[in-house]
Amino acid sequence: MMADTYSRLALELRMAVETLASAPSPDAYNQLSKMLAAMRAAGVQGELLEPATATMNTICDRYERVGKVGLKDDEAQALRAAIAAIEAALPQLPLDVFATAVAKIEVYCAMVGA
Repeated sequence: MMADTYSRLALELRMAVETLASAPSPDAYNQLSKMLAAMRAAGVQGELLEPATATMNTICDRYERVGKVGLKDDEAQALRAAIAAIEAALPQLPLDVFATAVAKIEVYCAMVGA
């Protein structure tokens, strides 16, 4: 992946986390979820995604119990740390593979109404 593309994607990931942390909402949650799903579909290793996925699952479980998206401080920190680890893998990710993964996730989400 080219440096400017990597930098833009890294910024988008960080902004998605900060949006979820500062203004939690179903839309912010879904945005970050789609980004993480695209990373997985593009071949980013599971061990890099596992901490973020576990934290997102905790947030989702709470939403199902109380009906509101919210993050605890430690969850926001966990997401920030997980995204930092994912960012380190981005330069090895081929742009065409990632673009295809994003398109697949967008189609899937459109089909299920997410």
